[in-house]
Amino acid sequence: MTKEKHAEYFEGILQLRNVTQKVYDWVYDTMEKDGKAKVAKEKILKEGYDLYLSDQHYLQALGKKMKMKFPGETKTSMRIHTRDRMTHKALYRVTVLFRGLLFDVGDVLHTDEGDLQVLHIGNRIQVKDLASGKKKEIRIDDADRYARRSLL
Repeated sequence: MTKEKHAEYFEGILQLRNVTQKVYDWVYDTMEKDGKAKVAKEKILKEGYDLYLSDQHYLQALGKKMKMKFPGETKTSMRIHTRDRMTHKALYRVTVLFRGLLFDVGDVLHTDEGDLQVLHIGNRIQVKDLASGKKKEIRIDDADRYARRSLL
C-alpha cells in the first residue's frame, strides 16, 4: 500500500529560463503524455518559470530530453532535503536548470572579433567567421553573452 503524497509535495524543481512558449508547452505536453510526475506548484518569474515536480528521477530524465530537443544549456544540482525515518538514508531534492539560448542555427552573433554565424549547437557551438570563412568552436556561455550584446 503506497502512501498518497499531499498536493504540494515535490522532489525537484525544473527552472526554465529564456524559453519560448513552444518549450513551455512541450514540457507540459510531455509530462501529461508520460504521466510519471505532476506539477505541485508553479512560479512565474520575470525571466522564466519554476515548476515544482513530484518525481526527481523523471525530472532528471526530462532535463536530458530537453537538452536533446531544444538549443540550450542544462545544469543539474542536488541537495540533501531530509533523512528517511526508517533507513536514515539521505533524501535529496534536485534542481534542473534549462536556459534556452537567445539564438538558433543560422543566426549571426556580433562580437568584438567580427561577425560569427552559428553552424551547429551541441555542448559547444560551432561558428563560422564571416570575414575569414574559418570555423571554430566557442563555449555556450560566451555565445550567449555575444547574443545578449547583439540584441542591445
